[in-house]
Amino acid sequence: MILNKPLDPYDFFIESEDKKSHILFSFQDIELERYKSINYLVHIKDDQFAGQAEIWIEHEEIHDFMEGLLKTENSEVKTIQLKAMSDKEFEMSFIDQKMGHYEIAYSITKRRYSRDGLIETTLKGSFGYDSEFLNLLKESLKRINRLLS
Repeated sequence: MILNKPLDPYDFFIESEDKKSHILFSFQDIELERYKSINYLVHIKDDQFAGQAEIWIEHEEIHDFMEGLLKTENSEVKTIQLKAMSDKEFEMSFIDQKMGHYEIAYSITKRRYSRDGLIETTLKGSFGYDSEFLNLLKESLKRINRLLS
């Protein structure tokens, strides 16, 4: 998948410094009645590897992630995490590497069943991220937070 920018106002995109890797969150659905949450199709391309999975993220999780990013400028937070509602389905961490650079560490697991039982496929890795793109990410997360509020 080759993209230059998100497709929907509630999508968000995280690209590596070398532009060889990215994580795209494509908005699918929202739940506001029972348990506030948002549904994304997450596409990960990490150099020569790629994977995708559909996930749900709780409103509180998105809000805490956004708040953590807003505090990064004050160096109050060293690691910020975003996780899917389902255990180990998707995890992403922004790890402060100093001087405006971050490491994005991720893990995405897709589960499916066959005649032989449960099959799990996991894509796990990391890439460098420059804070130059942080303001765009923060604005996207603010829009998403308003949608869920």
